[in-house]
Amino acid sequence: MVTIVETETFIRFQLDQLGAQNRHHEFENICFRIAKRRISSNILPATGPVSSGGDQGRDGETFFSALPEELPRAGGFVGRATMEPLVLACTIQRNDLSAKVKGDLKKITLQGQPVARIAYFIAQNMPVGTRHELQDFARQEHEVDLEIFDALAISSFLAEPDLVWVAEKMLDLPSNLVPTADQPLPLWYQDLQHRVRNTQEPPTSPGDFAAVRAGLRHATHQLEARQDLPEWLEFIQSFIDHDDTVPEDVQMKARYEIVVATLRGTDTLTNVESYIDEFIQYAAKTSAASDLQDASALLSYWQGAWAAGIATTTSDHLMAQLNLILQRVDGLIAETDRDVHPNAAAHLLAARAHILFHPDVTGMVRTPGAPVRRADASDMTFEEILNSAGSAEELKIQLDPLMATLSDLAELLPHARMFPVQTTSDLFEAFSPVLAAHRSYEEVRNALDVAIGSVEGDNAVAERCRSRALSLFHSGKPILALREFHKAKINWFHGDTLRGSVLAMLTISSVYSGLKLHHAAKKYSLTAASIAVSSQDSEVLDLVGDSLIQAFSACYSAGAWLDATAFSQLALQAHGTFAENAFDHDQHPELVGLDFHQSTICMAARKFRPDLVAPLTAALSATDYDKVILAYVDQLESGFEYDETSFAETSLAELGGRPFSDTGPTRSLTFSALGTHWNITCSNDRATVLAAERFAAAAQMLLCELATEDPVLLEESVTVEIRLSGPQHKERVEFRPDNNHLSALVTLLPYRKHTDAEDLEHEILGAVGVLLIRLSALSQEQILDMLGQAFARGFLNNLSFGRPYDETAGLLDNSHYVRASEVGQQILSLGESASQPVEALKQPTSYGPGFSETEWREMIRERYEAKLISFTLARVLRNTTCRGILSELRDEGWLDWHLLLAIFNVATNYRVRQELGSSTPSPAHFQQVSQVVPSRIETSETPNIPLHHFSKKALQDAFGLATLSVAKRLGLHIDRDTPNIEGVRHLLDRRYGFMQDVPHPDLLLLP
Repeated sequence: MVTIVETETFIRFQLDQLGAQNRHHEFENICFRIAKRRISSNILPATGPVSSGGDQGRDGETFFSALPEELPRAGGFVGRATMEPLVLACTIQRNDLSAKVKGDLKKITLQGQPVARIAYFIAQNMPVGTRHELQDFARQEHEVDLEIFDALAISSFLAEPDLVWVAEKMLDLPSNLVPTADQPLPLWYQDLQHRVRNTQEPPTSPGDFAAVRAGLRHATHQLEARQDLPEWLEFIQSFIDHDDTVPEDVQMKARYEIVVATLRGTDTLTNVESYIDEFIQYAAKTSAASDLQDASALLSYWQGAWAAGIATTTSDHLMAQLNLILQRVDGLIAETDRDVHPNAAAHLLAARAHILFHPDVTGMVRTPGAPVRRADASDMTFEEILNSAGSAEELKIQLDPLMATLSDLAELLPHARMFPVQTTSDLFEAFSPVLAAHRSYEEVRNALDVAIGSVEGDNAVAERCRSRALSLFHSGKPILALREFHKAKINWFHGDTLRGSVLAMLTISSVYSGLKLHHAAKKYSLTAASIAVSSQDSEVLDLVGDSLIQAFSACYSAGAWLDATAFSQLALQAHGTFAENAFDHDQHPELVGLDFHQSTICMAARKFRPDLVAPLTAALSATDYDKVILAYVDQLESGFEYDETSFAETSLAELGGRPFSDTGPTRSLTFSALGTHWNITCSNDRATVLAAERFAAAAQMLLCELATEDPVLLEESVTVEIRLSGPQHKERVEFRPDNNHLSALVTLLPYRKHTDAEDLEHEILGAVGVLLIRLSALSQEQILDMLGQAFARGFLNNLSFGRPYDETAGLLDNSHYVRASEVGQQILSLGESASQPVEALKQPTSYGPGFSETEWREMIRERYEAKLISFTLARVLRNTTCRGILSELRDEGWLDWHLLLAIFNVATNYRVRQELGSSTPSPAHFQQVSQVVPSRIETSETPNIPLHHFSKKALQDAFGLATLSVAKRLGLHIDRDTPNIEGVRHLLDRRYGFMQDVPHPDLLLLP
């Protein structure tokens, strides 16, 4: 058994690694969690668009609360609140800690609101003498009380039961190092029981139900808690008694839990049989396969209780209820398209099989007084009817319809990866003695075995992928980590391991967000939400709220702040429905970020865009969230020190998006990667925005995928206008002439309910691929080869995973987009400024593919030694005006061989024009002259070129064209009618030695 000392030792080691890896933000988050639990509940993180920039040395500070004085014996938030102004500070610095603490004390006390106490967290151990010295210094120099929590104290806190989850989540504490509670009852159970007992109002929300259900099930199945069962039955009964405030589905789930707990915990169904009838009537009208399977499970328990003589129902009534839900299942199966919705069809077929496993008990003799067998839920208590039956006929099971249903399910399993096959397989195995004689037995058995083997095998693969991904991520290789997380997501994508897959999707979303690829992040968070909500699995449904909160964060970081506000409402509603203790910020730290970012949105509107205050407040009022957020804004306003320019700069730099970029008739989506700065615009209507986001997500994912392959993209801006049109529009990508950046009109298919998802994916990939070919200095064949390798790694699956984007992201109705369009252009913008990419997506600085520094220097040397225009060069250098121009250009950074190249190109172009004359030449004649003239060696007889042709502008233009020639000589491909010469020059400077030189005589000192 692990000891607390081992746990604390591991935590101290991980804290030290935070400092070694400069992971300040994670340490700050850990300290914030500890402070909320151990110091004061009314702590807020530092003010600003994100946690850095303008926090005045304060990583957190309390807001005023009079509740401790008004309610002196209160617990929870109030019991842990403080009325003193307290500041939280932390550091991962490893050396000279005394100077660091003293410097921070000065910053904290000289700026912002007055402070009485400072809680200072450090990731290293600090001697007691040093701590006392700093505390004396704080009192004498700054008149504040200082508490210092070093690594020893922090590790002790994090090993305690209510905070150990922080170490698991943020310091990768393994499960085998989590201390075991000494109490006979689990600590979570005691804590849950205490909370439910001391709740003022009766529990009524779905989140409350999830908590009470956990306690009830524990008391039902664990003998040491069985004495609490009557109390838990009373708690869960309140969900039925308060039917005016509790959703109907929650009331029905409460009936299910009461029946099962009563039967298995007390060996009776007294006073609860009516609940079974009510649940079956409800299920007979539902479309959810899970409700129908629950109804079948209740009938199984009821039949066993009837056979044991502890139920008052009749055999005829049991069969009538069974047929009622069978008819409903058959109707839903007929309505479900198996090709489009294989997972839904599989759930319904499994429910049908579950129903058909029930025996026909008509006329069957009961055995009064027989004990009810305590079986695992997967046994479904079917054997309790006739334990000794040796055939389906004896059990009166309808074998042919049952096996036909199982055969249909077996055929569907390869396409229904979200379906949890374990329960059906267990049921099939339990009844195999009476099923084995059927002609379809082997077919069904083999299909179930393959599915189970796939789950177990894929689960092991997924675990390895996750382990590799975490190692790569922590070593600063997020793009390689993404590939492993994508593999884990797929291998966990089975019904029995679906939670792991959804968690992997959320991790993928977080990694994309960390790369400032927020539309890709939004795509994956919403895919996670879609899969979680459609899973019908209580082990997965609690992730719906988390997924929508991540979608909110993606919108926030992308600058789509009206969208973010709308998603905050969806997120809160889902979180309240599916999460246990849904609004406990300690248990759900993601809510702190939601509050903070929504407050920032409303603060920015109040300060800089007052026209947006009313629509934002109206949107938040749907969940009364406006009251919470506006109270935060009022509290934080005095410490908000940004003006519009600095706020926009900070937001763009740290988040990557321009605030309120989703307002006005035209919406803007921006991001940067691999030297390219994208600005995607579209009409601000629902269909076009979803298509533009679909395009942006695909572009971001592909750029990320190709980052390790080095596509050699030009450093330039990319302007893309998105429009919608049907298949009759043939030109999907139309380039607009522009020598300064790549500009294109991209026309996409509108999404329709029956649109082929593959058509949308191929269209998007085709459009993005065409743009990348134009952006790259590699050949089309090289880029297509890179794309082929990406597809072989599974990129197509990563892009198309889940339902189509327009479906998963289409959670906001048309009216939202109308309002966003009608408020006018409210974007906080910095003109043409672009966000800078993160380190992993910066343009490489290494030499480009195929570049040889030796060969390049030899080419420069040849340029100095060339004598093709020696007479012209001498005349230019003797001319005072020309020498002055050359001197100016050299002062601007031109090298001598740049000057020679420009002079040569001016001379050559002049002589080509002279030889061609004024008439328009044929292409063949032009090509011949263009090839011959540059290679002629000047003589004293060669006509002179008028020196006014060597103006500064002429030399600059000639050098620009020469840049393209140099790129071609280096094997690069700049295939554009209007090439971005400046972008090519940046590429050559950065990666192809264009600013290198070799020893040579000074050009301007030549005789």
